[in-house]
Amino acid sequence: MPAHTVDHLKVNGGRFYYRRRVPIRHQKTLGIKNWNRPCGKVSYQQAVVLVTNWAAKHDALIVALDNPETATRVRQETEADMMAPHVAGMINAQITSTLPSSFDPLSAARAGYEAASTNPKFDDQDRLVRFRAILDASFGSHVTPPADLDERDEFNLVKRKLERRINELGGNPNTITAMSEAYFKQSGIKPEVRNKYRRVIKRLIAEVGDIPLDHLTADRLREFRDTIPDDGKASALQSLFTPIRGMFKYALGEGKITENPMPSVVLKREKRSTQMIKWKPFSPAEVRRIFAAMDEVWGSPLRGMDDKRRLAIHMVCRVQAFTAMRPKEVLHLLPENVTDKSLIVVESKTEGSDRSIPLHPEIADFPAFFHAGGFDTFLSQKKDRAQTVRHNFTKLIREKMDPPIIHEKKVLYSWRSTFSNVT
Repeated sequence: MPAHTVDHLKVNGGRFYYRRRVPIRHQKTLGIKNWNRPCGKVSYQQAVVLVTNWAAKHDALIVALDNPETATRVRQETEADMMAPHVAGMINAQITSTLPSSFDPLSAARAGYEAASTNPKFDDQDRLVRFRAILDASFGSHVTPPADLDERDEFNLVKRKLERRINELGGNPNTITAMSEAYFKQSGIKPEVRNKYRRVIKRLIAEVGDIPLDHLTADRLREFRDTIPDDGKASALQSLFTPIRGMFKYALGEGKITENPMPSVVLKREKRSTQMIKWKPFSPAEVRRIFAAMDEVWGSPLRGMDDKRRLAIHMVCRVQAFTAMRPKEVLHLLPENVTDKSLIVVESKTEGSDRSIPLHPEIADFPAFFHAGGFDTFLSQKKDRAQTVRHNFTKLIREKMDPPIIHEKKVLYSWRSTFSNVT
């Protein structure tokens, strides 16, 4: 039989075999030195077909493995498969208590980590698979953390060291940074809020590291919580954890993690209402004084301020006072939403805030002012049109009025709660 004329087709005892040496550069990647596969009870012609097909597949595999990224992934899978029986055996031995009574998972983990880190024959892939095996065997759910607090600290320290090294070597894509950015994008969070949330995430990472999100346990979150001074306000703590909550909720919904640890983290409860936290309403007497001051200061030409800007600022404050609208809602009104009967708010700060507000008699002149281009002076301000209004209103009540209104929570936004109290 002319078996020698077909590459990799061999005959032994009248049987056909596919035998081929794995290229040396890929032997460690695949965990084998040779491919050796029997063709079975087939004819020579059938054996030729089988061997030819197998050779073609392995040719393609060799080409694929010449790509370093593919080779790295395959090698990780190969070594993990080779290590799996040993890890499973170790875990089973711990569960069934068949190991010597002197066996200590933490001591074994420390020794294994040191051996893997210092072995000169190991490269990063060798270390990665061993670090993963140590983490599974010594820190899995089958292991009860030490009750002694000092030993518990040591236990957590070694575990975190392994997790950090695994993340550095394996490049887990679901890090805190990656998951938080994905959450920001998916939720459509506005740029200003996103920047605020990023500062919180950076603060969290500075405390625990940019670890995979499924390694951010309730214990670590509680440690992060405890870095906040005890005299900190409950609202500040709740605000600090807002983006963290959102990130976990997103990751759980997307299947990136299997458990959300946030319900296990107790935060100081806020007993004050949102209005009490952020602002205070003006009293009826203060409202009367503010209207008198607005008429006096903005009711006639003002040095250093364009008349169109002066009249527009005056009108914005009046409209807010009699509608409880947010500053941005007033400044971003569309022509089709301003009528002689009502003001229609769309695409507001939060979902469900779209509403129609009956036009108060005290601002009956607003529609005509608006449609005549009264707010055109703000069109050049693309980012925050309300800034000019806030600045001038604050200057009015803090500096122009006598006596001034100096309470830090009495600001332009206070009109939102004032409206329901005095009208």
